[in-house]
Amino acid sequence: MSELDYKNSKILIVDDNPGDIDVLVEILHEFDVRTVLDGESALQAVEEELPDLILLDITLPGINGFEVCTRLKKIAQSAHIPIIFLSIRTDVDNILKGFDLGGVDYITKPYLPKEAVARIKTHLRLCRAIETLHDLANIDPLSGIANRRHFFTHATAIFEQAKKEPTSLFLFIIDIDNFKLINDTYGHAVGDKTILALIKSIQTNVSNIVSFARLGGDEFVLMLKDIDKEGAKQQLEKLREHIASSLLVDEHAVPFTVSIGMTEFQESDESIDTFLLRADMNLYKSKYTKNALNG
Repeated sequence: MSELDYKNSKILIVDDNPGDIDVLVEILHEFDVRTVLDGESALQAVEEELPDLILLDITLPGINGFEVCTRLKKIAQSAHIPIIFLSIRTDVDNILKGFDLGGVDYITKPYLPKEAVARIKTHLRLCRAIETLHDLANIDPLSGIANRRHFFTHATAIFEQAKKEPTSLFLFIIDIDNFKLINDTYGHAVGDKTILALIKSIQTNVSNIVSFARLGGDEFVLMLKDIDKEGAKQQLEKLREHIASSLLVDEHAVPFTVSIGMTEFQESDESIDTFLLRADMNLYKSKYTKNALNG
């Protein structure tokens, strides 16, 4: 994270002492700072806009800082936000409690400006590094969508939820026909852009998507929810026709088609692998029976 990036880092200060807030705001003049005076306001502020880091006083009116931290860590959207506790107290038990509840650091009052800024910048850098590692592990670098690993993590959770609360859930495997020929004819750069064009077409023409990932090569997987079978088929047929008729890649009119294997969730499905295998079998049928949308 460069020095310029800090100007865009959003920091939420939670402290009931206006004087202490003024000191922190002056110290953190290079950051985008928001302040609140109590725990309930802190929870509301986080709900309205997720900050990059929270400076949280322990002693607050109403719910204290420890309780605010506990609640934020139980919410998926805010659990990752680094929380630095603020306090005049320096006893070990208090400090350890803050760490046990999920805090990443502890700054004592009165503040040492250079130390406070250094600690905050360190945790912002660590947070950015963790986000980068997460993206490397879960995002396909070419397409920018989820990779195979992330798909199985995310789709398994959706599948398990469907097992508990039966709902309409469809899985599609989409494969570019004769993709090797595209690479051999136009080059791999155009092949890559063909993949990106397909992704854009999917994102434009298909709704009700709850999971979308690149399984590898020219093969993609979609999960659609809260839609009936006919509606799902219509969307994917529209996609197939759009791809076959209108896509331009890198100023080349690259003619390509896709095959689609479709399947619907069944309560008898034992795992996401069973679900995926059935779609894969339908994809195979689609390719070799010349039926572009099988299932």
